[in-house]
Amino acid sequence: MIHILLIMVGGGIGAVIRAWLADVFKSKITSPIPIATLIVNLVGSFLIGFVYGIAQDYQLFSLFFITGVLGGLTTFSTLSYEIVQFISPSFKPVQFFSYSILQFVIGFISCFIGYSI
Repeated sequence: MIHILLIMVGGGIGAVIRAWLADVFKSKITSPIPIATLIVNLVGSFLIGFVYGIAQDYQLFSLFFITGVLGGLTTFSTLSYEIVQFISPSFKPVQFFSYSILQFVIGFISCFIGYSI
C-alpha cells in the first residue's frame, strides 16, 4: 500500500510542477515548437537518469521520485498530442521533425548523461 501512496503523491507533485512550468514558459517564451513540454521532458529525462544512477538501491525513494514526481513531470501523452498537431490538418515538416528529434534523441542523451554523472 505504501508503494501506491508514494507514487500517487509523487505523481501529483510532478504534475503540478509541470502545469506551473508550462504556464511560466508559455507566458515568457514564444516558439514554433511547444517549448514547455520539450524543456520538462529533457530536464525530467536527465533527472531520471541521474537519480536512477545514484538511488537504484533505494526502492521507496525511487518509486516516489522517479516513478511519481518525474513520471508526473514528464509527459509522453502531451508530446504525442503536440506531434500530431504538426501533421494534422496540414503537415509542418520542419516543426514535426525538429520537435520529434529533439524530444527523442536529446531526451535519451539527457537521460544517459544524467545516469553517467
